Amino acid sequence: MLVAVLCALLALLGTASWAAVTALDYRDTLERAGEDARQAASLFDSHAHGVLEASIALLDQLAGRMDGRGLKSWAERTLPEAMAVERNGNVSLLGVDGTVQYGPPVAFAEPETSDGLSLLVRPLPPEEERRILPAFGHMAGQPAILLARRIHSTAGVFDGAVLVAVPVAALAPVLKAFDDGAARSIGLYRPDGVHLAGHGAMSLGPLPRLEPSAIRVDANRMVDGRASILATKRMDALPILSAVTIPRTTVLAPWYVRMERGLVVVIAGVAALAGLSLLGAASLRREALAREALTDANARLEQANVQLEQRVDERTAALSALNVKLSRALEEKERANQAKGRFLSAANHDLRQPFQALRLFHHILMERLAGTRDHAIAEKMGEALDAGEKLLHALLEVATLDAGVVRPQLADVPLSVVFEDLLAEFRGMALEKGLVLRVMPTRMVIRSDRMLLSRMLGDLVRNAIRFTDRGRVTIGCRHHGQRQGRWLRIEVWDTGAGIPAEQLDNIFEDFVQLGNPERDRRQGLGLGLAKVRRKAALLGHAVEVRSLQGHGSVFAISVPVVGSERPPSPVPVQETAPVATGDRLILVVEDDPVQRDAVRLLLESWDYRVIVAAEGESALSLFRETRGSAASQEAPLSGIPPSSIAHSFMPNPDLIVSDFRLPGRLTGVQTVAAVCDRLGRPVPGLILTGDTAPERIREAVATGCRLLHKPVSPEELRDSIASILSEWPGCRPADGGEQALASESAA
Repeated sequence: MLVAVLCALLALLGTASWAAVTALDYRDTLERAGEDARQAASLFDSHAHGVLEASIALLDQLAGRMDGRGLKSWAERTLPEAMAVERNGNVSLLGVDGTVQYGPPVAFAEPETSDGLSLLVRPLPPEEERRILPAFGHMAGQPAILLARRIHSTAGVFDGAVLVAVPVAALAPVLKAFDDGAARSIGLYRPDGVHLAGHGAMSLGPLPRLEPSAIRVDANRMVDGRASILATKRMDALPILSAVTIPRTTVLAPWYVRMERGLVVVIAGVAALAGLSLLGAASLRREALAREALTDANARLEQANVQLEQRVDERTAALSALNVKLSRALEEKERANQAKGRFLSAANHDLRQPFQALRLFHHILMERLAGTRDHAIAEKMGEALDAGEKLLHALLEVATLDAGVVRPQLADVPLSVVFEDLLAEFRGMALEKGLVLRVMPTRMVIRSDRMLLSRMLGDLVRNAIRFTDRGRVTIGCRHHGQRQGRWLRIEVWDTGAGIPAEQLDNIFEDFVQLGNPERDRRQGLGLGLAKVRRKAALLGHAVEVRSLQGHGSVFAISVPVVGSERPPSPVPVQETAPVATGDRLILVVEDDPVQRDAVRLLLESWDYRVIVAAEGESALSLFRETRGSAASQEAPLSGIPPSSIAHSFMPNPDLIVSDFRLPGRLTGVQTVAAVCDRLGRPVPGLILTGDTAPERIREAVATGCRLLHKPVSPEELRDSIASILSEWPGCRPADGGEQALASESAA
């Protein structure tokens, strides 16, 4: 009875402990989910506010000037204001009867506000009379968030409203960045719970009244009939709430798994205790029946066996629990790495678009500011652009190597030529630091890719000069000790501070920099040795490093030897005829209007004729128009009315410059192929893209089109166009077409 009572007490204590731990885990799980929802709502609110900020400023500017003066004051807008409206392109004026007085047509998505009057005429408190009113609808047929503000006449009577539309597509990059594949939903809502943009329920019901920038978490909110965790945050300047909802079933699913496993452990423990109690009772009964036959040694042995089994069971359970925790940690780490990769890919692509436009407009600005006092400011802006582009180009090179797109061109390479190129490139850099750059002469010929090998050695020499304060940097080669005659070691020696032994493996990782915790970009990006490692693996060369702190380091690349250098035979130099520009027609396909205008202005400044289109279908419709069909006029020839083109001649482009990602069913590569098929002749293509995903790079390279990654400098763009046009003689329109074009352009 005593053993049974003790086992019962232990079982009760264990069950109570498990229940307490489970209850605490339940509370912590909900608190963590609420905090995650709060952070997601706050972060999404800041990104969404950045997207809406320009439209809010434009609406405040327009309504602030017109309110109190009536809709008739629209005609009195200033030139900067008119340019801002034209650049935005999504501004409409509504009269008191809901009709559009100016701008594209507007349709409200809510049934009770389909005419626009219910939203604009409904009574409001005096403090909200001149606030911005948000709604969801369509402007010019595109889904958009409609931001409206009432306009009053001089007598204070409601006279209409100004609407600025923010396309829902503008929030797509932000929503994509927050889409982690989980069951949570995120979006923008009005205070009455009406859905404006994003994913999730179309209505959340009346939301709590919040002050600007305030945030609130409701841990038990019914959303679409399901209990959910709801986090809402109100924007500073708008009655719009950023809402994040997570079903409680999704949040508590891991907790239920842990609870079930804990319950199994408790039941197993209780069963074990019951078994022990029964075993003890049986042992006592056997001892009573045969006390004289049992010895103290047998009793101690039995007890030791029981303890040993318990220990084995405990160790087995501990190892099983540890394995489960390790598996979960690995899965969480993998998910985090995948989410980080998606975020970096999207951010990298989106950063290239503004860099490209800035680079092209900066080039045009430099030409127009030549000789003025503002030219120095433009030069500083160019230096800032160079710093940003340097990081993007480094990331692009790493992505290209990881994608497997680079194919080494193996050939017999004289090392003397490579060493001469390195000496010419880095002599000035070494002299600026007061270092001696020394190259040991050699006549060996190796088997490698000259360009990739030169870049590898260039990264090693650049690092050696950067981290050497005094002394010299030496470039030389010697036969491999274990592979005499077949392999050669190309070595770069320096007299710098050296590298700690425990860091010799880490320096080849991405973004690793020793002695630069503040990430000063003047000391590099931490990608040089990472690129050396990738290129060496691509070429099948081995990279080694030895270092002694306080004395310097030596980096070595092992390459195969094919022989000794022979005197090169003279090669006749052929003159390349200059490429004419003024008689060349270029088709530009770009959906971003800022990018499209920048490329058009830049090409026209180089005396090219330019024809533009917003996407692939527009480019094809241009050629349908030239055959006399009644297609839309989305892509006119620059400077020539579309109606005149349709009756004059068929545009015969010499080159197609296109973005890779285009709206509609055609990509940039597919647009080039479709135009060639429409014209019945090949037309060279130049693809500009900011996407560095490995699969995207392989897809573009496989088409045969020339590929440039944004941001691309104007000089690189001009050289690429000139190179392509020099290789493709192109087609010219008939004489009559040339004369018609000349007369149309003059008109």
